[in-house]
Amino acid sequence: MKKITTIVIIAILVLAAFSILSTRSVKASTSEATVLSYSRYVAPSNTVLASETGDLIVVGEVENVGSNIIGNVTIQGTAFSSTGTELAQTATQAFVYDTLPGQKAPFYLDFNAASSSTPDLSWVSSVSTVQVTVTSVTDTKDRQYAGVIIPNPGGSAPYIPGNGTYYIDGTILNNGTQVDQHPWVIATFYNSNGTVIGLNFTDELTPSFAPTDALHFFASPTDDTPQLTDEIASYSLLVDSLTLANGTSPQPTPSPTGSTSTAQLPILTIAVVVAVIVVVIALLMLLRRRQKTPLPPPPPPPPAP
Repeated sequence: MKKITTIVIIAILVLAAFSILSTRSVKASTSEATVLSYSRYVAPSNTVLASETGDLIVVGEVENVGSNIIGNVTIQGTAFSSTGTELAQTATQAFVYDTLPGQKAPFYLDFNAASSSTPDLSWVSSVSTVQVTVTSVTDTKDRQYAGVIIPNPGGSAPYIPGNGTYYIDGTILNNGTQVDQHPWVIATFYNSNGTVIGLNFTDELTPSFAPTDALHFFASPTDDTPQLTDEIASYSLLVDSLTLANGTSPQPTPSPTGSTSTAQLPILTIAVVVAVIVVVIALLMLLRRRQKTPLPPPPPPPPAP
């Protein structure tokens, strides 16, 4: 009976741990995010994000079309030849931690030599079409701290200096009550048709951003070229950071590369799992100790003479 009771207690504790894990973030339907538009180009010599010059790059944008906050939005791209032969495949995550319903975020797919069955980039010139799909989404309880805003989303009028690079000069403001940690700005650039043709994410602008503070930022398209600059007709800006509405930091960090990042367990979940393991070990030791065979009774005293 004691053994059954112990097993029941252990089962309840394990189920409680998994319950906490599932309330933090759960796998959701990929229909909650949709790809709005994308375009492709060959990585120029001044590339920053691509593995190397000559990689096939696809930039685009996804939107949260569901009713939940989502994170870890994974996008997969597959390149095909004119005959429908698959030439390369790669994946990445959208450039945002947690996406609110209706919010958009850009992505950057890097098709390098390793993404194809060939050890080089000879296949790039044979690409006819690229198919882009959302392959994984998680619903999350995390909500980004919304106090940091861009007062004038258009910033100052974009300008193009002598080197032919498109720049945005803007300002972010902490209009809330929390200290924001490591804010940065994500820019998405569009052509006259509204198709995404470039993106940018700034470095962190400051480690700590107090209420009422303001900071300037500059943003230009990653992998910019004179041709790309000439095609830019509009842009959108998004502020992201490591701070949640409750003052904590989200996990995992989105990956800016052409590979899918692996989610890290939240600290609370790790603590609960460790606690469950410790309790289980203690209960098993107690059960084992109680089940030991009792010592035999002492021998009877010798008979009286």
